[in-house]
Amino acid sequence: MKPIINRLDDDTVQLPHAVSLGTGLWQMRNAPVPATQKAIITPQMKSTLNQELNAIPVQDPGLGEVLVRILYSGICRSDASFSIGPLPGYPKHNHIAGHEGIGHVVKSHYPALVGRVYGLRYLGSSCGHCTYCLRGLVTSCPSQMNIPKQIPGTFQQYVTVPTNCLIPIPEPLLGDDMDWALYTSALCSGSTALTSLRAANLNPGDVVIVVGIAGAIGHLTGAIAKHVLKSRVIGIDFQSKIEALAENKDDYADILLSAADTTDDNTWEELHARLLESCEKLRGGQGLSRMAEAVVVTSSSFAAFQHLEEYVCDGGRIVCVGVPKGLNMLQIPLHAIVERNLFVTGNLMGGQQEVLQVMEYIRSGWIKPKITKIGMEEIPVWMQNLVDCRTVGKVVAMINGLVGS
Repeated sequence: MKPIINRLDDDTVQLPHAVSLGTGLWQMRNAPVPATQKAIITPQMKSTLNQELNAIPVQDPGLGEVLVRILYSGICRSDASFSIGPLPGYPKHNHIAGHEGIGHVVKSHYPALVGRVYGLRYLGSSCGHCTYCLRGLVTSCPSQMNIPKQIPGTFQQYVTVPTNCLIPIPEPLLGDDMDWALYTSALCSGSTALTSLRAANLNPGDVVIVVGIAGAIGHLTGAIAKHVLKSRVIGIDFQSKIEALAENKDDYADILLSAADTTDDNTWEELHARLLESCEKLRGGQGLSRMAEAVVVTSSSFAAFQHLEEYVCDGGRIVCVGVPKGLNMLQIPLHAIVERNLFVTGNLMGGQQEVLQVMEYIRSGWIKPKITKIGMEEIPVWMQNLVDCRTVGKVVAMINGLVGS
């Protein structure tokens, strides 16, 4: 009887998907790794965006790490926040943003990982055993590792990350007919949308208002609410964004309305009247005349956070998701919260389970993310577009071509 081979770094061992480099590292077949790569870098943090395309070395993974060849990376508005300042804990020089990547593991000390497809997201890892993790608040874990905070981000062709930061993408989701770029929208934006709707505690037929419906999180919030939860959706956003979304309105909302200047009492009263009319229309004129059961605010504009108690009926839920720049104070009359039994909450994002659930919604065709594909070199321009509120849906950058292409 031949002995079992237990030295997988032995050059004589042959695997169909990986080849030994003779140094303890294994590399994906038909996926040569260059010594240098392209990356979008912020050379020095400033008060405004300052990104450029540079060549940097590819870093081999150590024990407990892998090298991921990024195929697609989503672009999130928070990447702009991570690229100025800097915020506490972020590098001051040579910062690489991006935290919604998908690609193949092309190098690892663990051959079973090589060749598999994984996702990478902002919440790379958490300890799993602290008070917050045990309560499901993984985003509050004091030991969490974040991309692109402690770990350089996905705006580069090859990313070296700890293995516990990987989200395995199940094979059934990776059919030849699927555009993997769509899945980047699930990694942070989609999981945030799903978690926010769970906080809204909607029932089929309930009316939910999504403020910022045309954004990366907003349009997925509307899509999941309408097509998965079977709620009725009123979407609000800037007129230009509403027009861009109108062609595919039924994918994301039942009714779309243009945002008003909520700091002006007259225009707010006009919007409030249109919202009430829309709620009554969606309920078919049945029951009491009342506002929505919930409002989910995904906008990054502070103006969107005014009059929140007036969006919902008694017992309604107010879910805050967007985080406008600066130290902004939310004002809701205390008597309204108490006397009307209102529920106010906020959340950052969902966990790995929510990511995979949203990917399944995409695979099944229940929801259709609206994505704009761009080239890697276009990332700086589109990051500024995000800051200027000139994007609709999700922007996704192609970082590499398909393996072997």
